[in-house]
Amino acid sequence: MRASFLLNKSILEEKIKRTSCSYHIVFIYVGKFLPKFQDINYSIKKIFNIIINTEHIY
Repeated sequence: MRASFLLNKSILEEKIKRTSCSYHIVFIYVGKFLPKFQDINYSIKKIFNIIINTEHIY
């Protein structure tokens, strides 16, 4: 998960610079088997894209 996060954090960095928002993200894996890197990477990208497409309501 750490490697995938580091590879894809640029997806979030652009929104952070543009909006001056900050994010606190925690990933907790509770599965019984170790998933493949490709599956983890796909999920991280999907989560990051959901975050950048979500508008904050203050």
